[in-house]
Amino acid sequence: MFKNNIRKILLGVIFLLMTVSIISLVKSLNKKSLPVETLKMMSKNVDIEIENFKVTHEALGNKDWEIKAKEAKVKNEESKIILTDVNVTLNSSKNQKSTISADSGTINRETKDIQLEGNVKFKSDVDSFFGQLQQQTSDTKEPDNQ
Repeated sequence: MFKNNIRKILLGVIFLLMTVSIISLVKSLNKKSLPVETLKMMSKNVDIEIENFKVTHEALGNKDWEIKAKEAKVKNEESKIILTDVNVTLNSSKNQKSTISADSGTINRETKDIQLEGNVKFKSDVDSFFGQLQQQTSDTKEPDNQ
């Protein structure tokens, strides 16, 4: 009689697991698939498309710069990244920010150069930006030989 009770309990557990598995399978099959409009066709030479692209460079815990874009298309064959709706934030050593925005941009993956195009706008604290620029040019000037 004790063995029969154990068999009944085991049979009940197996039946319960099978029921849960079947319900889970049916639910996963009934999930709606993505609408066709949300799927994008990538052009032939684009390897990866990334939405809400963001790259940050930090040194010693300080964020030096950040590049954000609405969309990025990585083209490995051409070694470049094409950006749409770009925003570049530059942080100075004195914790002051400058931003550059543009409609589009290209990052050369080999040289790490970035080229921005279309409605390029630069914003910065004028005093701090020109003060840094003036200090950099005076530091690099050679003394006059007389």
